[in-house]
Amino acid sequence: MRRSNRGFTLIEIMIVIAIIGIVITIGYPSLTEYVKKGRRAEVAGLLSEQAQILERFYSNSKTNVYTGATLSASNDYYTLVPTLTDQTYKLTAKRKVGSAMAADKCGDFTITNTGARGMENAAAGLTTKDCWGR
Repeated sequence: MRRSNRGFTLIEIMIVIAIIGIVITIGYPSLTEYVKKGRRAEVAGLLSEQAQILERFYSNSKTNVYTGATLSASNDYYTLVPTLTDQTYKLTAKRKVGSAMAADKCGDFTITNTGARGMENAAAGLTTKDCWGR
């Protein structure tokens, strides 16, 4: 009588584990970059929203100044640092130390009263379009 084998051999299981390991090794960097891209879009929207608040404050104030406006926006990955003068402003979204974005290649995001978007401490060769997505 012949006995039929049921189940998997150790070699077959090791091959499957090796294939899964290769797929994870290749896919993980793509996944993390995809998540970071979403967080960059979130902070770009946050900066644009705060710029609109400043412009509304400027046009509603009797003296047409930015100073005195209250901004309180940040998220888990960036802290908003406003630099306000009477006639200009610069909003900087600084990466939080210890967060998942702390070592992001795009650095810190900035926007000014003229609408100029920029980056500080970014990796060489990146443009604002690469990081702001516009």
